Amino acid sequence: MGTGDHMSLKGQIALVTGANSGVGKSTAELLVRAGADLTMICRSRERGEAALAEMQRAGAAAGAEVRLEIADLSRPADVRVLAGRLAARLPAIDILVNNAGAWLHRREISPEGFEMMFATNHLGHFLLTHLLLDGLAAGRGRIVNVSSDAHRYGDLRRAGLEAIARGDAWRGGFKSYGDTKLANVLFTFESIRRWEDRGITANTLHPGTLRTRIARRNRSTLGLLMRMTRSLLTRPEVGGRAVMRLVEDPARDDVTGRYFKIEKEVRAQAQAYDADLARELWERSLEWTGAT
Repeated sequence: MGTGDHMSLKGQIALVTGANSGVGKSTAELLVRAGADLTMICRSRERGEAALAEMQRAGAAAGAEVRLEIADLSRPADVRVLAGRLAARLPAIDILVNNAGAWLHRREISPEGFEMMFATNHLGHFLLTHLLLDGLAAGRGRIVNVSSDAHRYGDLRRAGLEAIARGDAWRGGFKSYGDTKLANVLFTFESIRRWEDRGITANTLHPGTLRTRIARRNRSTLGLLMRMTRSLLTRPEVGGRAVMRLVEDPARDDVTGRYFKIEKEVRAQAQAYDADLARELWERSLEWTGAT
């Protein structure tokens, strides 16, 4: 066993996106304390370096190496440069936690012409995972895509996928956030259909209704309500422990293609099991990102 209640991950290579706050930071700290060599992937250099200092202190105690990479996942060029650096340094990857996310109350479009939450929450992780596929196949290849129970309010059949991805079917921040979280689940389930024979496992989870920066930064009515009820929300450590449950135990190597609400396996919403929709989203995402 490793430090605390966690199994040893000594010598394993882990990547976490959005590792400077919330669930990502909690997950990163637990991975490091278990001995994993960690790469934190953050958009903000200032916040990333502040979190890096904390993680390196924990890493020193556990004999784990911690590094920081800066990338904006909404920008495909950033993702490609990041993946190139990672592939050159890490021939094998054991754990990938796709956690970074945005929740915006106004419609914003990325420089590449995509609705910003869709670009960040789905396309960025879709492209990054594709570009790291060989490394994942060479390691343990455990992928956790952090979704949300907000995916139950997503509807990727309400308009064409092009219109949703481009923000032309905008129906408010919460609906669009739900769309991206549904895309996370569809991506997870389809990745198993396509990649399971490469020894890769992929699961997705709702980490709890948490006290995170997403809620603090959101200016919608729902964001205001979440800030007003902050004392009732779950701490990010709950989500971090839920992620760890999926990546640390070798006895769970056959657990894949599942949706969890914190640590309990539950059914996702009906569209998550629409294989035709998952296939279409996958093929369109390949086109939009140029992933191969």
